[in-house]
Amino acid sequence: MPDTEDPWKPTRTERGHRRTGPGGLTPEQLALADDLHTRALALRAASEEGLSIREAVALAAVQLGLEPPRTEGES
Repeated sequence: MPDTEDPWKPTRTERGHRRTGPGGLTPEQLALADDLHTRALALRAASEEGLSIREAVALAAVQLGLEPPRTEGES
């Protein structure tokens, strides 16, 4: 039987968001942050060159359509 277990489970435990009021994250923002975190970890783990966490998050943001791709000279 094939393994259908998700290999990229979140590494953080689920807990309530503490910050409320102005500046608090909405449930949609929290879900997006978790997606970004999970994808960045997966990219970093699969990288043969050893992506930094910053590079992995930037690449994950591009893949999720949150950021336009950058050229090599941009910072």
